[in-house]
Amino acid sequence: MVDLDPRRLFSSSQRQELYELAEGRCQRCFELLGQGWHADHRVSWADGGPTEVENGQALCSACNILKGRDMNYRDTFVPRPFQASVIDRVLERISAGEDRTVVLASPGSGKTLAYQSLATRLIREGMIDYVAVFAPRTALAEQCETEWMVTDKDGNVLGGLCELFDATRRLGKIRHRVNEVPLVPPNERNSGFVATYSALVTNEETFTKWAGRHQGRFLLIADEGQFCGDDAEGGGTRAGDLIKKMHEFALHTLLLTGTPYRADNQKLILADYETHETDPKKQQLVRHAEATYADGIAEGYLRTFEMKLTDARISKRTMAAPESGRGDSLLEFNLSDDGSELMPALRDEKTWKPLVDLVVRSVRDKQKFNAAYRGLISCMQQAEAKKVVKYLRESHPDLRVGLAVSADSGAAGQALADFKVQPMDLLVTVRMAFIGYDCPQIAVVGVLTHYRDGGHLMQLIGRGLRVWKGGPPARQQSCIIVAPDDPKMQRFLDLMRDEALQGLRIIEERGEEEEPKEPGEPVQETFSYVESSVATTTRAASNEVDVEADEFLLIEGYKVMADSGEDATKLKKILEFAGMEVQKPVPSPREEPSAAPVAQAPKTDRAQIEELKSKASDAVRKELARRGVTPDKPGYQEAVTKAQYALKQACGFSADEANTLQKADKRLRAALNISQYLA
Repeated sequence: MVDLDPRRLFSSSQRQELYELAEGRCQRCFELLGQGWHADHRVSWADGGPTEVENGQALCSACNILKGRDMNYRDTFVPRPFQASVIDRVLERISAGEDRTVVLASPGSGKTLAYQSLATRLIREGMIDYVAVFAPRTALAEQCETEWMVTDKDGNVLGGLCELFDATRRLGKIRHRVNEVPLVPPNERNSGFVATYSALVTNEETFTKWAGRHQGRFLLIADEGQFCGDDAEGGGTRAGDLIKKMHEFALHTLLLTGTPYRADNQKLILADYETHETDPKKQQLVRHAEATYADGIAEGYLRTFEMKLTDARISKRTMAAPESGRGDSLLEFNLSDDGSELMPALRDEKTWKPLVDLVVRSVRDKQKFNAAYRGLISCMQQAEAKKVVKYLRESHPDLRVGLAVSADSGAAGQALADFKVQPMDLLVTVRMAFIGYDCPQIAVVGVLTHYRDGGHLMQLIGRGLRVWKGGPPARQQSCIIVAPDDPKMQRFLDLMRDEALQGLRIIEERGEEEEPKEPGEPVQETFSYVESSVATTTRAASNEVDVEADEFLLIEGYKVMADSGEDATKLKKILEFAGMEVQKPVPSPREEPSAAPVAQAPKTDRAQIEELKSKASDAVRKELARRGVTPDKPGYQEAVTKAQYALKQACGFSADEANTLQKADKRLRAALNISQYLA
């Protein structure tokens, strides 16, 4: 066995000496060294090379990556500039003795693959044995497992992003865990697990004991860190405390966030803040790597957008006090002028139904380019989501509509997975799909929620901003956003246009405080309510172009006449270039798009095990029924117990002990032959 130097990293003084010896230039390509240069071992540390200046060299990050590839690693993964920056910053900070790296990234920037490639790099460097990932929702945890590596019951790799990396040495399986022990099989180094923040809180001892046993040998990932500590996610601030506890045992912690603050507008855990450059009253997040919406547009992995904003006429009735002698008053105003009654407006079917119809038309327009395009609608609450689904199925029976709400538990997670691979048109949800849900076929997003926090909106709209590699060229793809035309949504449009997403957080400015009033007689407050809210006009706005309501109507009419699915803002530019006058069009029928072939979503190990267990139970019940033993007969439960015992004797373990794919499969095979083991 090779004797390894106990010091893996060069010290600050050694780095300085290497830099001076190299005269500030890469010793491979001779270019000037940038801020993220690497102190590299000439004879690799994993091969016994000492961490001494005599065995060191100063390399730029690009040459060090090429050197790593020369070591028989034939990766096909080519990192985006942002992903390469994350890897460089983490290596640089580990080398400098720092224990954490904070990354601020807009949705769709590829941060999941960034930390998976980082883990592979650290494994190859011999710095870690495991990766521990925490995410806010079960669907995101399952997505982490199935998108990285899918295996059969014998452990053979069937697919996944892992195939971008040379199998000689790479990050292995990342299993979704809730409370299973062990979190990582004892014979599987270079692998890891993914769990939710809620699971961390519920099973604190399981996770913290594992961290203690593997101190300094794992990379900790806090994904979507803005939701860690958010009470709405089921963990409260306890989740943040436990991430800090896990952090104490990790070699390094990578905090990934989509916003500079937490979901409850508090500061992020494990993050530092500094005084804002231009406003001393504000604090800004100290981040070590960043990917903005502007970066995504420039690098071709994020789409441009067109926002269709629908106004509404609101009637608000105020009940007069009986003793006043006056009648009720009725106030009418436009939603675009005053958004204070947005919630009741969105509950009125005369407002939300036209918005839903606009989403449907937008999806059908997109499907003229590719039948696999689809849309997402986010509602305020589960009751509203179910009403929307009911309306869609009644008014648009040809649509293929899915529903994913938390009340449906496991079925909701499967609906999210199936929506990505099966032929569908629309998915209706509340909050389940807006955190990290990756389905690039989504090209239309309907905002029927009242949340106007900038981070929340960017996460939601981000579901439709990812460029789909199976679609047209990136520059020809766009995301349609259908939303109410309230003032806060208008502000969000301005923020997207300004590309200032690194500071995207809508902060309510407080007005001057009122002078304190002298206490007096108690006053009966008036009672008011929204009597009605009716959708009126719709306008459109993209990254650069505005289309007013009257223009929008005319252009949409032309689209119907020409059976065009192009965005209204793009068509306006074409009309302006042509110098044409707009005349009222006559609608004509269109052909429906053909459906895509049916596919099945990959399942996590956990889901496959439960499925195998269920099939084994069904096999036992069927055999008992064949023998005339049914639930309505005396002695049924005793017969089930005996059958389960016989099954355990045949395969060697009970249902609870069948915690791997191999064991669950063996138990099912025994169950299918249960007749041989029953007297």
